[in-house]
Amino acid sequence: MFTMSSWGLAMLFVWTGRGFWTVAFPVLFPWVVGMLLDRALGSEVLEANGWVYGVAVLAAAAANWVVGRRWNATEHLRPWDIQGELRCRCPHTVFNAPMELWSYPLAVLGVWLIVTNLPGAL
Repeated sequence: MFTMSSWGLAMLFVWTGRGFWTVAFPVLFPWVVGMLLDRALGSEVLEANGWVYGVAVLAAAAANWVVGRRWNATEHLRPWDIQGELRCRCPHTVFNAPMELWSYPLAVLGVWLIVTNLPGAL
């Protein structure tokens, strides 16, 4: 049996508070969208329209932004005030960055998925 003292500093805390939702949103949104569209339209339609997953990731980024700003009480900060976001002692973080800051890379990922999966994309 391992105790806390036997592990020492080997433990890694990835999130604090409700920050795990930042990881859950971009996993759950495309999964649910894929399940619903697969049942409604069939897997052939979903495979031909992979850009739908990019839209789901964009929706996850928007949900993460709204929820993160509300939970961390950073509504007073401007969206482009990243230094202000990083200076705040936010209770809900992922890798020590507030939840809502992870919405930027999620949005970029969503746009990339849309562009690369459009019909006729290279």
